[in-house]
Amino acid sequence: MRKARNISGQMRIIEVILSIFVIFFAFAFVNAFAVTPLSPMYETSELERIGHNVLHDLDDQRLLARFVYRREWANITAALTVALPPDVYFNLTIYNLNNTVVNADTPIYYGDPKVFAESSHIASITYVIPGYSRYPDYPTSYDPRILILQLVRG
Repeated sequence: MRKARNISGQMRIIEVILSIFVIFFAFAFVNAFAVTPLSPMYETSELERIGHNVLHDLDDQRLLARFVYRREWANITAALTVALPPDVYFNLTIYNLNNTVVNADTPIYYGDPKVFAESSHIASITYVIPGYSRYPDYPTSYDPRILILQLVRG
């Protein structure tokens, strides 16, 4: 009488090996499309988020309109320098509705200008101050200002 061989244990080992290959290839496939923190796409969107939050916070504190309409360029430079991380360089340009640069005589920036020229990943944030009397302390007629904030890691 022949003894029947039990091969179910061998089949389980083969199943485990095949499962490991499937899981390994799934992780490799997902990793190819993942956006890592070192990715330029992640970096630019993160800088845009930071820049918009800083401008929005300054506007909520009623500082941004005061600095812009009273032309307090040193104060806005100091506020942005304090509010942004130290390794983030910025360049702020303020326009009126006629597309004229309001701060042409005094550039508002922090960091080396060469970094903006050499970097291929610059985040740009557009923020509008409506210019109507939203705040009673700073009455203005309808004279909106368009702020273009460029950010780059230094």
